[in-house]
Formats: sequence, C-alpha cells, structure tokens
Amino acid sequence: MWDPVYGSPGASPPPRPRTRFPLSIAPVTDDATSTPTTDEQLAHLSPEERDVLAKVTEIVRRIQFGTVVLVIQDGKVVQIEMAEKFRLR
Repeated sequence: MWDPVYGSPGASPPPRPRTRFPLSIAPVTDDATSTPTTDEQLAHLSPEERDVLAKVTEIVRRIQFGTVVLVIQDGKVVQIEMAEKFRLR
C-alpha cells in the first residue's frame, strides 16, 4: 500500500481527482445576469472581511512596485505581507 510520507518502492500514489478548479470556486462566465454586482458582493461581507479588504486597498494604493501576499489559514486571512521595491532608474 502507498504510504504518503515514506511511499513504497515500485508503488505509485493513488490517482488524484481531475478537476479544473477547486469545487468552491465557480468558473468565470460572461453572463452578466449570473454575476452579482460589486455592491452586492460587498454587502455580503463580514466586518472582518471588510477590514481585510480595506487594509489590502490601503497597501496597494501606497506602494508603486512590489508584492502583497495574503496568508490564509482555515479560510481566514491571518497575515498580510508586503514587499515594496524601489526602482533606481
């Protein structure tokens, strides 16, 4: 039997299910009637989710070059990392 940590000689891992995207994410469509507007999407956010979006917006507006990384655990943003770069030319 395949051991996911140590494996076994000559054995192959069990097949993975073939999906194009995670089951919780719906595919993007061009149908405007099926997509809620931005205001509708924002109306359903919790206060915690609004705080995260506000902080990310603040960071994105502040930096000119760099990266913003969201660290997520158990479906919640637990950390926001920002790396700002300065162009010398």
